Amino acid sequence: MKKIIQLSDLHIVPEGERVFGFDPLPRMQAVLKDIREKHSDADLCIITGDLTDKGDRTSYELLRNRLEGFPVQLCLMMGNHDRRQPFLDVFPATQVDSSGFIQYALDLGGHRVVVLDSLDEECPGSGFLCPQRLVWLDATLGEAPETPTIVALHHPPFDIGIEYFEYMLLTNGDELNDVLNRHPQVVHLTFGHVHLSVSGIKCGRSFTAARGTAHPIQFRQTQLEAYYIDRLPSYEVILFEENTVTVHHVQVCAGEQYVAREVAETDGSQGETEIYREV
Repeated sequence: MKKIIQLSDLHIVPEGERVFGFDPLPRMQAVLKDIREKHSDADLCIITGDLTDKGDRTSYELLRNRLEGFPVQLCLMMGNHDRRQPFLDVFPATQVDSSGFIQYALDLGGHRVVVLDSLDEECPGSGFLCPQRLVWLDATLGEAPETPTIVALHHPPFDIGIEYFEYMLLTNGDELNDVLNRHPQVVHLTFGHVHLSVSGIKCGRSFTAARGTAHPIQFRQTQLEAYYIDRLPSYEVILFEENTVTVHHVQVCAGEQYVAREVAETDGSQGETEIYREV
């Protein structure tokens, strides 16, 4: 089994600045601390875009400094708030394809993760996969047709039932889906962008969206407006074993305290319990 950690939508800004009233930096740091303490054995950590809020070099440098010494292999991806050149100036070792897009495949030993660059620098919110990127994806998936694969990108490539995001999706999601349908080894699709947790099945393929570390959105199915709410930062733990993908949503609360403990018995009955405090 492979363990993959997913963060998304960090929206890092220079110190002292805020985004929608939130300070993104301590929220990200709380998540990184939790991962270091509990999941240093993970095989990979993907950050599915919007690494910064303005795509500026100062924020990328701040991110690089905070990620220094992180115990898990990192995979940094582009979101609509990112900019490729400032990012590559600060993270020059990042892989790019032959057209200069930040997308590549990672071999996890019998499992594979393919990350896509859905950034369209001409549009403020929506994403796009040009023909070059789709051809690259088709060829890359064709290199390992028997290897179970997760595909990750920033933008949802289809409607997720929230009107606010109707004009901020991947604009050619049907073309992406056509490519994925030619490669049945793709068992799961994961993305960010929407600042709330989403999961489901599309064309027989499971998908999840990570809520992210920055400013969470309250779920509202209709209305072209978003309400940002004070909820805990979060990340996902993806357990990937052959054709089975299990995703755990983890919220991080600094200083959280145990209330009770219970030991599971192998027959399913309640085992030894211990109450630490009452709430």
